[in-house]
Amino acid sequence: MYLSDRDLEHAVNRGHLIVDPPPTEYDTSGVDVHLDHVREARIWDSGRFEADQGRSGQERPSLGPGLFDYERFADEYGLVVPESYEVSGNGKVYRDGTRVIVEPGGFFLWQTKEIIGTPEVDPRYICFIDGRSTLARAGLLVHLTAPTVHAGWWGNVTLEIANAGPFRLALKEGDAVAQIIVALITGPPQKRKRIRGTKVGQRKVTGSDRSPPGERSSTRKGGGK
Repeated sequence: MYLSDRDLEHAVNRGHLIVDPPPTEYDTSGVDVHLDHVREARIWDSGRFEADQGRSGQERPSLGPGLFDYERFADEYGLVVPESYEVSGNGKVYRDGTRVIVEPGGFFLWQTKEIIGTPEVDPRYICFIDGRSTLARAGLLVHLTAPTVHAGWWGNVTLEIANAGPFRLALKEGDAVAQIIVALITGPPQKRKRIRGTKVGQRKVTGSDRSPPGERSSTRKGGGK
């Protein structure tokens, strides 16, 4: 059973659904989520990865998911999106002031401003991240895989963002690029589920910096993380 606007608001107010900061309005069956500060956006340093793999003897460097430690990999190869003047001729993602410009074929990561999820103890819901169809028609793909926020997980959700269209796209902090849809589960899980690479309470695109919900708002009042 999916929650309507009335049930979504009730779940947030009762603490059964975590959306922090709380929504100012609700769609008929979803809640908008927004892009965080531009400094949280990341691209991959593929050149460094290939160089490191080359030094280890791999002629054609590749990434194997079976041995993929996301947090370690992201700390090693995740880069803050560079300013336009720092980008070489083939750079497809770069900053223009407070905006991130995504050229056709560009791919990068950016997290939600909101902490999203459900309590770790006796969760009642699961959430789904859906990109906005109007933006998708222009080529913007948001959160390409793994749309489910499992019961008992909460944190800033890392969004995979790609430009599959013919236009140069410009994104900025606060843009509502996706929604969460929430469904009731039959009962609390018997055990906590930890998905490899995504920590409960993650606060960074790299999957690190865990802190409880509620600290987010006070931290932002102090001028950022």
